[in-house]
Amino acid sequence: MTLRAPAALMSTAHPSPHRGRVGRWALWFGVLGAPLAWALQQLVTPPIFAHGCFPHDVPLAQPIWTHAAAAATAIEVLALLACIAAGFVSWRNWRRTRDEKAGSAHHLLEGGDGRSRFMSMVGMLCSALFLLAVASAMGALHMVAGCNG
Repeated sequence: MTLRAPAALMSTAHPSPHRGRVGRWALWFGVLGAPLAWALQQLVTPPIFAHGCFPHDVPLAQPIWTHAAAAATAIEVLALLACIAAGFVSWRNWRRTRDEKAGSAHHLLEGGDGRSRFMSMVGMLCSALFLLAVASAMGALHMVAGCNG
């Protein structure tokens, strides 16, 4: 006994017909790359300064690690570059899949059609927002005086 799909299911078009134009990893990097870069920035940079200025019971006047600012700046720049790269990948994915379904960007919200196009748009939006978050955190980190300063 073999199972067959109903004829209506066989004639229905795939909701993401251009899914082969972009890779799965590219779609997910576009969506998750910038948030992960921001999260890593937030998890790594503040402890570098916190431990450098307050390693024991009493805060220090100078950090114990003289290159803390350079290390934090390097982490910040890498996070910025990751956000830019994720945005670029999402933009490239959007260019490849933008004609996946008829309609403008407003039509992305109405149905589940055009998943690749939708994920590309989400990636562009996430990358832009988290780029602002990383830049703001970078600015705030360098505006604050270090170690009782």
